[in-house]
Amino acid sequence: MGMINTVAILGFLAMLAVYFPISSFLRNRKVVVEQSGASIRSKNRKNAGKSRTKNKTEVVSLANPQDRSIGLTIFVAVMVVAFLLRVIIGGVYHGHEQDMSCFIAWADMVYNDGFHKFYETMTEGYPPGYIYILYVIGWLRHLFSIPWDSATSDILTKMPSILTDMGMGYLIYKVASEKFRETGAALLAAVYLFCPAILLDSVVWGQTDSIYVVFIAWMFYLIAKKKLIPSYFLFALAILLKPQAMMFAPVLIYGIIDHVFLQDFNWKKFGINLGMGLTAILCMVISVLPYGLQKVISLYTNTVGSFEYASVNAYNFWTLCGKNWISQGETKFGLTYQTWGTIFILLIIIATVFISFRCKKTEAKYSYIGAVLIIGIFMFSVRMHERYMYPAMAFLLLAYVMKPRRDVFILYCLSAMHFFYNVAHVLFKYDAANYDWHSPILFSISLLGMVVFGFMVYTTVRHYWKYETEEQEKEIITRETMFKKVSVEKAEKKTVIRPSSKLAKMTKKDYIAMGIITLVYAVIAFVHLGSLKAPETEYSVVTNGAVVADLGQDISLGKMAEYLGYQNNPKYLVDYSSDGTNWNTLYGADNPWDAGSVFCWNYTDLNVTARYIRISPVADTVNDSMMELVFTDTEGNVVTPVNAADYHNLFDEQDMYASRATNLNGTYFDEIYHGRTAYEMIHKLYCYENTHPPLGKELIAVGVLIFGMCPFGWRFMGTLFGVLMVPIIYNFSKKFFKETWISIVTTILFAFDFMHFVQTRISTIDVYVTLFIMLSYFFMYCYTRISFFDTKLSKTLIPLGLCGFSMGLSWASKWTGIYSAIGLAIIFFAQMIRRFREYIYAAKNPGGKTGEISHQYIVKNFHKKLIITLLWCCVFFIVVPAVIYVLSYIPFNDGTDRGLIQKVIEAQKTMYNYHSNLDATHPYGSKWYQWPIMYRPIWYYSGVVSDTVREGISAFGNPLVWWAGIPAFAFMLYRMFVKKDRKAAFLSVGYLSQYAPWFKVTRVVFIYHYFPSVPFVTVMVGYSMYLIVKKYPKVRKLAYVYTALAVGLFIMFYPVLSGTPTTIHYVTTYLKWFENWVLLQTW
Repeated sequence: MGMINTVAILGFLAMLAVYFPISSFLRNRKVVVEQSGASIRSKNRKNAGKSRTKNKTEVVSLANPQDRSIGLTIFVAVMVVAFLLRVIIGGVYHGHEQDMSCFIAWADMVYNDGFHKFYETMTEGYPPGYIYILYVIGWLRHLFSIPWDSATSDILTKMPSILTDMGMGYLIYKVASEKFRETGAALLAAVYLFCPAILLDSVVWGQTDSIYVVFIAWMFYLIAKKKLIPSYFLFALAILLKPQAMMFAPVLIYGIIDHVFLQDFNWKKFGINLGMGLTAILCMVISVLPYGLQKVISLYTNTVGSFEYASVNAYNFWTLCGKNWISQGETKFGLTYQTWGTIFILLIIIATVFISFRCKKTEAKYSYIGAVLIIGIFMFSVRMHERYMYPAMAFLLLAYVMKPRRDVFILYCLSAMHFFYNVAHVLFKYDAANYDWHSPILFSISLLGMVVFGFMVYTTVRHYWKYETEEQEKEIITRETMFKKVSVEKAEKKTVIRPSSKLAKMTKKDYIAMGIITLVYAVIAFVHLGSLKAPETEYSVVTNGAVVADLGQDISLGKMAEYLGYQNNPKYLVDYSSDGTNWNTLYGADNPWDAGSVFCWNYTDLNVTARYIRISPVADTVNDSMMELVFTDTEGNVVTPVNAADYHNLFDEQDMYASRATNLNGTYFDEIYHGRTAYEMIHKLYCYENTHPPLGKELIAVGVLIFGMCPFGWRFMGTLFGVLMVPIIYNFSKKFFKETWISIVTTILFAFDFMHFVQTRISTIDVYVTLFIMLSYFFMYCYTRISFFDTKLSKTLIPLGLCGFSMGLSWASKWTGIYSAIGLAIIFFAQMIRRFREYIYAAKNPGGKTGEISHQYIVKNFHKKLIITLLWCCVFFIVVPAVIYVLSYIPFNDGTDRGLIQKVIEAQKTMYNYHSNLDATHPYGSKWYQWPIMYRPIWYYSGVVSDTVREGISAFGNPLVWWAGIPAFAFMLYRMFVKKDRKAAFLSVGYLSQYAPWFKVTRVVFIYHYFPSVPFVTVMVGYSMYLIVKKYPKVRKLAYVYTALAVGLFIMFYPVLSGTPTTIHYVTTYLKWFENWVLLQTW
């Protein structure tokens, strides 16, 4: 549920966040500016006496003559991006397996067999209108020979829903343009088109709800505009597409009553409407004749009567009571659930009658009544499916644009969140075989549904229980959309418009300090990183033939060692002989020899006397790669076969034999996956590691190309990136603190953090995603310090573009890079909200000036600069990352001949299935809440040198940094909420964006997943010290002492961070602070 919670909550907050920016585009909206007596006196001395006791108000219009063209541009961009996003998602995710399989099969069935045979086997399901659409899809699939199981087929099947989504977006824009300026109308269309709930239903699930809903929505709009005749045909079409459309018949009836009977009734008008209504019915009948009228009637009656349960995965009142999938025939208080459901429907319809009567002249009432009907019926009627509340979102937003009310917009956001939770849980988490009838998740989502219903009742009573005049309408809109009034004097004391702040430049002293720290760390990091030599020539027993090693004479063999290539755990048969004729089996078919792990020395005890050793593959070993094979006698001496020349590649590097496998001469931990895949990419082999994006492994491959396939080679790039993190953190600290001393302190704390040292010296991909995350936040911080009101727009776009580019690189390295997008989006939109507030303030005081920034310039240029910035973000935060991600798959070989796009799509499916279904355990796994306190380090490597001397590598944090990070984070929250400290907010958002997503992850996770949060922890500690020293300058020396102690701890723990041999006594006495800390093998 972690990802579901993230999307649902962020989607809800994002939609709420745009309310005030959207409402600012209401036509004829006025902003009230308070001017206290002091400011009025400066303008009019004659009224000085009065002004002391009474404030005046000044009314300023926010209209912008350029808004039409800007708004149209935004709308076109929104439509294009929304369409492309849907096509991408539709191709990547197949959809609900059962529904999509049915749609695809039905399309083929109706195309091949014709309409008249279609309902011969189907007695319930989808009506003729949608089957006509499927016929066209089937025709296109056959015309272009599109495989039924391809991504193109999925996109084609979902295309009707995609197009009707676009149609709904256009309707919202069209209707909103009547009350909102075009930019606001475009943003409202975006609120619908990018709503996670809408995307989930249409293109992730692949359902058809949007197809009939768009026609019902257009019907509501036409009824409001007194155009009843086309409404009849739209309603008929909607019923042909889905039977659920009949639930909205009361709205059409209310429209007929209002516009035929209550408004200028005459028999001619009555006759025309009756005739056209009957014509619409006749058209329905004619359209279903190809299927057989009786069959279609049976289809509708059977569909309406199907699924006789209190709830069918609709998380509503019945699920709240634990009645999901419980028969509707069971009783409560003497009545069946079905009877109670019917009573609730009648009560809801009666309520809508009152709403229609009380709001006779309100155009928005038809859309709102439609939303009330579906929310009420969904929450309390029986036989509801999880998707049946879909129309409420479209109707609520349509009601809002026709009658702007903040509560209606909030109700839209709440209903979207509930719908997303309900459908996402059914789509991704529902397991019929292990269904928990009383799951707290079901209870919580159902309770949220009750909150939606309760808030709907509140909204109805407040806004739809009486008619409001035009003057009352304007007054309510002004009150609901107006920002807090700000007096001129208060505004003068508090700078509302913030000019760009100058970023601190690096001085000579900074470069020297940064260079020394980087150099020192680089030396420490690269020393004893790994051997520069390893066996390189390859022999395949499968391809090149069995190996028969002739040792020249009978020898007492002790061990056999092999340095394995890129194929892990190949199985072999091993036989030995003294004469080459009579063979004895050492490892047979029943117990074959497992050659072990890749790119490291593996050892097998032989303990036989023989002259010949024969090694051949077992039947199911189809690929193998052996780089070197070594035999040793019982004394440990290397015995080279006399026929070594016959197997040159297998015995040509005997001098590289290591009597003991260590971290310096081979792979350890997950290097067996990532280092191996780098080798496979270089040699264009099938890439074994496919559970993460490929960029990190491609970067590992660069080191291998430079230094060869040796430990130093596959670790080089990661270590280099770890070194590069040092100047990055220094530069960030300098710009953040603007002082050299604290930049030095912060950089040293980060450089000598244990996790930074260990995690960058192992050949895994976490180092790459972490560095790119650091870069993206560095550039975003640079962007937050400048304003496009006093800086050339092109200059502000540079750090923004670099931020998006870095973010794209992080995505292509590891999916955890996507977490950074959450924090970056929050920070960016906070900046846009600030620019908007500055615009509002400038519009209130158009003749004023803040510093060198003219308020008139702000009012004139805000929309243009905002639109260009947003479009730039669409390119660099959506298009560029997507391009980087796709291009990163060019070297990736999935063992098929798929094209690049299809290869990428299939890889995402593989990754998602792996991570979502992973059900593994690990002795050194840990929970997210254990990471900051370092409850359980992860033990990467263990080596035994002697009875008292061991080697070990463990990943965890420097206690003086990580433990200090806990109160430092609390201090940041205090600074953010109490002191309104924007720097503290930046660090808190960055930290939580990398850390919080793990809160809901239930699969096994490790402390190294905390690594991307470590840069933020370090800077939070540095910022806390900086603020303390700023208040108490004398304690700066303590900061230096603290830093020295942190370096001292690094030196103290260095043996168990680097794999340097050390005594068991030293580790158990001085380093093992807690029982859970396993740092080397003590047994």
